Order: sequence, then structure tokens, then C-alpha cells
Amino acid sequence: MAEDRKKLVEVQDLTVQFGSRRHPFTAVDKVSFHIYQGETFGLVGESGSGKTTIGRAIIRIHPTAGGKILFDGKQINGRISRSLDREVTRRIQMIFQDPMSSLNERAKVDYIVSEGLYAGGHHTPEEERKAKVAKALSDVGLLPEFASRFPHEFSGGQRQRIGIARALIMEPDFIIADEPISALDVSIRAQVLNLLSKLQKERNLTYLFIAHDLSVVRFICDRIAVIHKGKIVELAESEELFAHPLHPYTRALLSAIPQPDPIAERQKKLLVYDPSCHHYSETNQPAWTEIVPGHFVLASEEELEAYRKQF
Repeated sequence: MAEDRKKLVEVQDLTVQFGSRRHPFTAVDKVSFHIYQGETFGLVGESGSGKTTIGRAIIRIHPTAGGKILFDGKQINGRISRSLDREVTRRIQMIFQDPMSSLNERAKVDYIVSEGLYAGGHHTPEEERKAKVAKALSDVGLLPEFASRFPHEFSGGQRQRIGIARALIMEPDFIIADEPISALDVSIRAQVLNLLSKLQKERNLTYLFIAHDLSVVRFICDRIAVIHKGKIVELAESEELFAHPLHPYTRALLSAIPQPDPIAERQKKLLVYDPSCHHYSETNQPAWTEIVPGHFVLASEEELEAYRKQF
């Protein structure tokens, strides 16, 4: 049962704001979810929806304005001790979207991959450090001799593998993958996804996989949360979400997935989500509701009645 599984990451009423105190912009508005140890949790939404902001708040790049972020039972947002900060730095790593801009173009791969060891204050002997770099490169399918090269000498897929190796060398428990394949060619995307799945099984990793394409997260994710303008509007297991999409925004994202059949692609109806279609009143406000076990949706009572008829 899911209730018996360990929750490695818990996000409770998370709020992230930017701008001045007088005129704050709320990028993430009271978002809550949890990630079980060993699973891949997908966070999907369009550009500007707040999905990357959530990932960066978890890894402590962005400060939080409210709520809690728990990692392995310990609160890691706000002020924390130096020892806990070092623990978070080692156990949580991030794979960034653009493999070129996230790598130091003036540094060799050897330094890039072992950068976390230097930054974390690890006093690793030189021979041991080089052995760790060679193993990390080998684990992502790159030759150890690539360590003496610069990032511009590699293809986009190879650069992303270097970024993955940089995360792996810290031996993390939790990896935030921020659209790790969106900047890659279509032919390379499957290779990177297969690599991430392989590493997860070998190392018992837990992923937060951030993307804007539902067809991609269906392939790799166990559960998927759909986010729109800083609020999660639907959350369910992957196949459940595809079989019974409830929220209009989820349906709009699904309708945008390209079909391999050209006839079906021409005949499909593209849905456009219009937030004004929701008619809320003071007594009919949307609430986060579990409509069937494991399937949550943000909806009012009137909308819930319509959704229940689909089951």
C-alpha cells in the first residue's frame, strides 16, 4: 500500500514570491504534494506555471514565503543549521534544462563533474577524486578520457550526460530533473530517459521530473501533478491521469500531444483552457479533493458532481 511507503519529500502549503514586499508576485501559491522514496514524480505545466520555481525552492536556490519543505522528515526551507545544509547539498542534486549554459565552458569535464566535491568541502585525495570522476562518466555512458576535454567539444546529449554525472558523483538520494531533455534532439531524448530509468533502478534514486510535455512524463513517471499559474490543479498516477483527465487544463495539455497517425492528427480537436469558464461564488470555491483513491483535483462542489459521473 502507498501509505506504507516512506515519504522522502513533503511539500506543505508552499508559497514562493518574487518582487518587493509591497508588490510581491506569487509564483507558487500554497502547493502541497509528497514524493515517495524510489518513485519518479512528474510536475507538468506550461512555461511560467511555477514548476521550475518549486524545484529550485526544494534545493534552496529560491527562498520560500510560506509553507514547509520536508526532506527525510527534516524541514529544509528557511534557516537551517550548517550541518543540515551540507547534508541537503549532498543528498539533493539538480539536472538543469540547458546542458550548455549549466556547464562552465572554461573548465574541463574533470573539474565540472567533481565541482560538488570541491564546493562541499570534501577533502578527497586526488587519486580517489579522479576515480570517482571516471566512474561517474562511465555510469552515464561516457569514456573516462573525456575528463580532459571542454564542454564545447561534445554534442547536446553528451553534455547532458556530463550534467547527470555531476549530480551522480555526490551519491544523492533525490534528483530534481528540470526538463532535462527539452533542449535535446528527438533521437537523443529516449537515450537520456532510458539512462535516468537505469540509474534509478541501480541506485534506488528518487526523481522530481519537471516537464511541459505530458507524453514524456507518462513514459518515466509513477505519479503526475499538473500545475497552472502556481497552483496544482490535478494529481494522479500516470495511467489514471491519462485514462480519466478531469480538470479542463489537464485535458487541454493532453489534446496538445502530437499523434503519430497523420489522419488522426488532422482530425483531433485541440482544446484551449479558459480559466473564466469556472464560475465560482463565495459559497462555491474550489477545494483540493480526492475524488477517487489517489486521484486529486482542484474543483468546486458543482464541478465535482460532474467529474464523479465519469467514473
